[in-house]
Amino acid sequence: MAVISGKNGKVNDGTSDVAEITGWTLRTESNKLAYASSSSGGYRKRVAGVRDGSGRIEGKLDATSANAITEVLDVGDALTLKLYVDATHFYSVPAVIDSLDVEVDINTGEPVGWRGEFSANGAWTNPTYS
Repeated sequence: MAVISGKNGKVNDGTSDVAEITGWTLRTESNKLAYASSSSGGYRKRVAGVRDGSGRIEGKLDATSANAITEVLDVGDALTLKLYVDATHFYSVPAVIDSLDVEVDINTGEPVGWRGEFSANGAWTNPTYS
């Protein structure tokens, strides 16, 4: 299998592609319940517990696009995010938007950036590669 380039990654809010995405992250985890018992030989064992996920989306503000971040996502929104790894493979994540930050750098005049953080809101699906 060849390594995948992230150059065609994108984020879809369930209706349309969010404009000017520069990157995203998804962190999935399971709490690990530790225990020791009379049969663990003095060592702790672990049982996988409840799964959880969270992540971050980053981009640049395109004030002329109908799909600009300010038009498609807001704090508290519950939606299903499609996080594309490449043009066809994606994670489908029911999520709640936890926060949105906008960053303006007056000193350098750098393009206005934004970052949104989300928490998973139920079971997600992973991309399928064949």
